[in-house]
Amino acid sequence: MIKDVCAAAASMLGRPDEAEELLSDECGEELAREYLRLYSLVVGEIAEEYRRGDPACDMPEPTMDGDEAAFYGISARVLAYGVAAERAITEGLDVAELWDTRYKSSLAMCARKSVRIKSRRFA
Repeated sequence: MIKDVCAAAASMLGRPDEAEELLSDECGEELAREYLRLYSLVVGEIAEEYRRGDPACDMPEPTMDGDEAAFYGISARVLAYGVAAERAITEGLDVAELWDTRYKSSLAMCARKSVRIKSRRFA
């Protein structure tokens, strides 16, 4: 679920109170909205990179109780790295570069579907 990804990101940043709140039924609207915004940024970035050439697909508006976006070879942990990186960058935290590097490195190591290009005949 999306709330698990967001809670993992909060934990990675050393914010157990936020992680606990994100997992609870009484999650504050402002906190949920901020993490959903960050999650959407990450998913949008991945979709742009990984779905290149695929038919355009509409990503539904994320909700905390919704399922995380499914990308071939990309785990929820990589999504959490991305959310943690975005949160750290947004807030100007000292660990922003660390999480951004971890996210981008993990993303680069993810498996990608092979792309087949039809050969052409020249007459």
